[in-house]
Amino acid sequence: MHIQTIPLSRLAPCPANVRKTGRKTGIEGLAASIAAHGLLQNLQVRPSADETFEVVAGGRRFDALKLLAKQKKIAPDYPVPCDVRDGTNATEISLAENEMREAMHPADQFEAFKKLADEGKGEEEIAARFGVTPQVVRQRLKLAVVSPKLIAAYRKEDMTLDCLMAFTVSDDHKQQEKVWASLPDYARESPRRIRDALTEKHVPANGKLAQFVGIEAYASAGGAVLRDLFDDGNAWLTDPALLDKLAASRLEQAAATVRGEGWKWVEIVPDLDWEATKGYGRAQSGRLPPSAEQQQEIDKLTVEGNAIIEQHGEEPEDEDAANRLWEIQQRIVDLSEGDETWPDESKANAGAMIGIDHDGALDIRRGLIRPEDKTAARKTGKARKVTGSDTGKKDEAPALPAALVENLTAHRTAALQAMLSGNPKIALAAVVHALALDCLYTPMAGSCVNVSAKMSYLAGSAEGIDDSPASKLFAATTKAATKGLPKQPEKLWAWLLGQDQKSLLAILAVCAASTVDAVVKRHGAADHAAHAAELAEVVKLDMTQYWQPTAEGYFARVSKGLILDAVREGIGSGAADKIASLKKDTMAKRAETLLTGKGWLPAILR
Repeated sequence: MHIQTIPLSRLAPCPANVRKTGRKTGIEGLAASIAAHGLLQNLQVRPSADETFEVVAGGRRFDALKLLAKQKKIAPDYPVPCDVRDGTNATEISLAENEMREAMHPADQFEAFKKLADEGKGEEEIAARFGVTPQVVRQRLKLAVVSPKLIAAYRKEDMTLDCLMAFTVSDDHKQQEKVWASLPDYARESPRRIRDALTEKHVPANGKLAQFVGIEAYASAGGAVLRDLFDDGNAWLTDPALLDKLAASRLEQAAATVRGEGWKWVEIVPDLDWEATKGYGRAQSGRLPPSAEQQQEIDKLTVEGNAIIEQHGEEPEDEDAANRLWEIQQRIVDLSEGDETWPDESKANAGAMIGIDHDGALDIRRGLIRPEDKTAARKTGKARKVTGSDTGKKDEAPALPAALVENLTAHRTAALQAMLSGNPKIALAAVVHALALDCLYTPMAGSCVNVSAKMSYLAGSAEGIDDSPASKLFAATTKAATKGLPKQPEKLWAWLLGQDQKSLLAILAVCAASTVDAVVKRHGAADHAAHAAELAEVVKLDMTQYWQPTAEGYFARVSKGLILDAVREGIGSGAADKIASLKKDTMAKRAETLLTGKGWLPAILR
């Protein structure tokens, strides 16, 4: 072996080079490094028959040099220092160089970048020298200022690079170290959990409050925005108090305008949803006729809509046509109805709530009648009922189809079973209650717990219920409580005698839960409905955790009026009005989309 300077034009690739995969990866960066720092490691070559030399080791450096020549940054005959080897096994040399070489640890790289930055080199200069983008340099420099303790953990492979990146959302080393120390082992593997812990006191920029105020308005008021360099979609507002102040100011401005309309009361409710207005009546409003300009737009949209229907049908399969037709229909509804108007008699007994909707927009709900004002409002003849807001009279709520009632109450029963199975104390009370009714009282009142261990099977009332969240939770609780239970029934008594009270109560709970039956069958209401409601209350049943309104499971099975009532309750009158002209199946799908995640439930499940 001897060192020789060979013109680049006389070098050629060697077929024996073992590196096949990833050979072209990062060539631009390597070329930039060679241009800035020179060739730091000689090529390994051997003579060939045509007076050229084959590069047996250093193929990527050779490719980088050819790229520089192509870019005219070096001459075609650029002198390349080479180790010339005669009569050696080229494959062995190539393998030795690639196998024995150890890549630089990423932590060494970003600490080296930081050192260059500390020496006064800018991001653009560092990027050019190493063939990377300025954004990559910024990211590496950000990683370099993470707590040294956490970088040490990364070097020891106690932390992944993705998790180390997550810590860059905070510049506070003590906070970084505190979060890392407090996280359980499973959370230490999740960048999202790390970011959540570091930003728990901040407000997400995509949250409804931030969207309502606006990032620009918040920043103009002096608020700081924390951005994630490794994910452009992540940002947080670090001054919640300022954000609340700005939101309150905007809500108050809107409330002042509405107060001038003459309502009996105006209330600011920032988190304005259907729960906030549950129990309120609604005053009767009117609509102004469309203006001449609005009518012109209606006519133009009608022509466009008819053209789409003629070409694609009333329910286009083409997505763009379907979306445009829906937009046209929605706009025509808005224009046709005109602005909402309220008689003075309605305003005398009603008010308005000002809040923020789920998308971060201003939400004003006018014409709401408080429970104590409903009598006075009815006397004026200007009040109408909102479905589900008044449940005092049986004939006020529109009847649901019997099959749907059975389906919904089956889901409620499954949820009761799941909740009761995890509450041994309440299960014990339920069993005692059922026994006492039979033994100590005239059997007139019913219990939904059949102590005779008559099992409740719900699949016949609600198809697919075995795969519901409630059924899966019940199954998991049962599996945990009955661990070790003997397979032979004759061994059960002796096994039970060997269990502690906690284990016995756990088994009692799942057994009691499996007997719960609160399903309302087609032939009429069950006599245990009242006790089912009491049981639901004591186990704090929240059906939003176990059932969601879908087109197939609910909206397609009720009238269009009930669909609109649901959207009106869950989102607002404006959203309901916008889908009022849609066909039933389209309306059902839109209602599902609008109410997903909003916590709306039909009255029978509340």
